[in-house]
Amino acid sequence: MSNKLLTPKQEPMGAAAIHEMMRAAQKQIKDRQQELNFTAPVTSAQQRLAELKAGIAKQMGTLLPIPLEPRERPVNVTIDREGRTIDTITGEVLQIPSLTPTLKANLRAQKKDIKQEQPKLKPAKEAAIEYPGLDDSAEYHDGRLAVRPATRNRRDFKFNVKGKYEELANRQRARAKLEKLQESINQSSKRAGLAVGNKVTIIQPKKFFSELDVPDIEWWDYVILQQNNYSAITPDAKIPPMLTGITQLIEHPIQLKPPSEPNKPVSLPIHLTKHEQRKLRRQNRAEVLKESQEKIRLGLIPAPEPKVKISNLMRVLGSEAVQDPTKIEQYVRNQMAQRIKTHEETNASRKLSAEQRREKKIKHTTEDTTTGVHAAVYRVRSLEDPSQRFKIETNCKQLHMTGCVVVCKDINIIAVEGGPKQQKKFRRLLLNRIKWNASCKNRMEDDESEDQDKEKNKCVLLWQGTVKDRAFGEIKYKMCPTENFAREHFRRHGVEHYWDIGHNDSVLDSSTD
Repeated sequence: MSNKLLTPKQEPMGAAAIHEMMRAAQKQIKDRQQELNFTAPVTSAQQRLAELKAGIAKQMGTLLPIPLEPRERPVNVTIDREGRTIDTITGEVLQIPSLTPTLKANLRAQKKDIKQEQPKLKPAKEAAIEYPGLDDSAEYHDGRLAVRPATRNRRDFKFNVKGKYEELANRQRARAKLEKLQESINQSSKRAGLAVGNKVTIIQPKKFFSELDVPDIEWWDYVILQQNNYSAITPDAKIPPMLTGITQLIEHPIQLKPPSEPNKPVSLPIHLTKHEQRKLRRQNRAEVLKESQEKIRLGLIPAPEPKVKISNLMRVLGSEAVQDPTKIEQYVRNQMAQRIKTHEETNASRKLSAEQRREKKIKHTTEDTTTGVHAAVYRVRSLEDPSQRFKIETNCKQLHMTGCVVVCKDINIIAVEGGPKQQKKFRRLLLNRIKWNASCKNRMEDDESEDQDKEKNKCVLLWQGTVKDRAFGEIKYKMCPTENFAREHFRRHGVEHYWDIGHNDSVLDSSTD
């Protein structure tokens, strides 16, 4: 090139001069290529041109845009009657590209239009995925199987009919009211001794089966055979019809909680020794005293008056007691009387009323029997002494226990129901506290007759355990002339085995005597 590069001391060239210099360089390069018949790829010429531009820009100290060719002018367009865009020079119809929306609102509107134009899909039951190359004539094709597409239908709101839940609530209230009425009827019937008999006559007559009766078919076999006898079991019988209802699945029964296990977790109380109780009380009183002293120091409450007595009169008051002894003595005595009055009023405010004491005693005596009722059966040879009957009935009522006393010759059965603590106290009453031989008649007789009575009358604990529900109401005496009457009385309450235990013990006792 004939042009000389500028030195840093010279002034920089303008954009027009650089453009003219580049055009001259391009023309010289093309002429030289034509002389040498140079057929290098266009890419190398373009690369050489780019390097030349970079060198010039480096010498200039700046990067200037060097346009290779003049920009094209805008095309003159017109719109015909049909609304098409036409080039005025060539007369061709121009296709103007549509603008793509970028706003979220425009994109959502476009997706909505496309979704409305698409055809509706078939229901899930009818739609099936079509696999390429698989038709009905294929060897392993099963036309009964329809593959559902992996689509999820939109869930719509389902509104309930008005009054649906009101009707359901009314049914539940009616059911609860009926159950409560039935429970009250059962309780009143149990107290009257007619509970089991009435219930059996209403529902169905009770059937008594003998141990010697052999049924034609057992109930567990009837579920399988579905017949009233075992005639279907023969060597030639087919097995599949006989195994109706039997599968290879293993049935696991639901695990139920034992009735004696409480529903709520039982928290064990903390038992403190006497030393720990005194220490805890001393600490609490020290904290209260410290808090009151802080309030007095801050002026929140006034300081209490000095506690003056006759014995510390001179030490507390000092010179004031010497000036007017009579007045000071009267002041001290009034203060002492006020302290006694305040003490008595405080005790009276903490004292429970008669109704509160009764409720506290009942709460302390009553036990929770929802998880199980503790029952015990005793046998007494003779219950002729009225004082002994009174003790049994009164203690049972005071302990809030239920049960009955059946008096029948020398087989007197005492059945009581309650909690474990109640049973412990009642057992101590019958076995230790009551002197069964110290009756009114024995007091009038001599020592020989007393020794004979000691051998005759006694109380024995036959059985004790837990049952699910109470069988009796408030304790009452039942006079039974015969053993059948006594057995019937226990059978009506569903505890006929109580009488069997007492009768067997009496037979063994008489045989040993």
